[in-house]
Amino acid sequence: MKKLYKIDPVFNYRIWGGNRLKEKYGYKSDLPNIGECYHVIAMPGHLDCWVPEVSMTLSRFYHEYRDLFACSKAEMPVRTASANPIAPMSVQLHPDDDYAMKHEGKKGKPDGVFFIEGEGEMVLGHYAKTKEEFGSLVREGRWDSLIRKVKVRKGDFVDVPFGTLHAFGAGFLLIEFTQNADLTYRLYDYDRIDPIKNEKRTLHVQQVLDNVKIPNADTKTVDLTEEEHMGYTYTLFHDELNVYTAGRYLVSGYAKIARDEFYFLTCIDGAGLIDGHLVKGGDTWFVPAGMGKITVQGNVDFVFVSLKER
Repeated sequence: MKKLYKIDPVFNYRIWGGNRLKEKYGYKSDLPNIGECYHVIAMPGHLDCWVPEVSMTLSRFYHEYRDLFACSKAEMPVRTASANPIAPMSVQLHPDDDYAMKHEGKKGKPDGVFFIEGEGEMVLGHYAKTKEEFGSLVREGRWDSLIRKVKVRKGDFVDVPFGTLHAFGAGFLLIEFTQNADLTYRLYDYDRIDPIKNEKRTLHVQQVLDNVKIPNADTKTVDLTEEEHMGYTYTLFHDELNVYTAGRYLVSGYAKIARDEFYFLTCIDGAGLIDGHLVKGGDTWFVPAGMGKITVQGNVDFVFVSLKER
């Protein structure tokens, strides 16, 4: 009989990070901050969540319980991570899979980001019309002429495809959905010194030039549509075959929800029961493929990540 499995997160210190995740969700860590919390990630030897009921990492769980995923991918395919920047993140991009595999031996990382808290600006795209102009503005350090900023706030979702220059600003709590990967190329980091390592972080200017989308002055927040169902509101953020599917279930009181494919539910607010299990903000549960309807009781705000295959 199929059942739910709780997933324990992995925490990371970040130079730009704060401790809002500790405050909001009660996470415990000896790190100076929890800049990022990986709710769903399965990268052996690097970042790998824990499945306490079976006492194994999520990457191993995927290989030993493949029937629960009903997925053809050789490795667990999706990722969810939340972040609390209290200073701007580096101006960066993520390469596509072909470039990433050729040069790094790993997958690329398209982003989709939902803003849980905050209001302000983020870098999204740039104003260069050619690669030559882009390179010239970088060499001259004319960041205000190059970097495009947009307003974002709580409740927005931003799609950040491969090659999109971006940086999330300070004062947000956000949650990201993507492939099971961890590859970032930094273009500009405000000349900051990492207080832990006492040095500047590595930049990847040539890799950014190789991958940056040009032109890219038109990206904006996604127009979301809410669907009202019995006991919950459903919002689809992103649905891309063989990459990732993500969205939101906002439950009010009592609801039954279901998906055909496997999925991971992360509670971003509220508390209640999920198939009889206590759930609170910051918790993540794995729901096997073909599980059918699960019952949610309480006022609970979930986001999910999954994968649809052809």
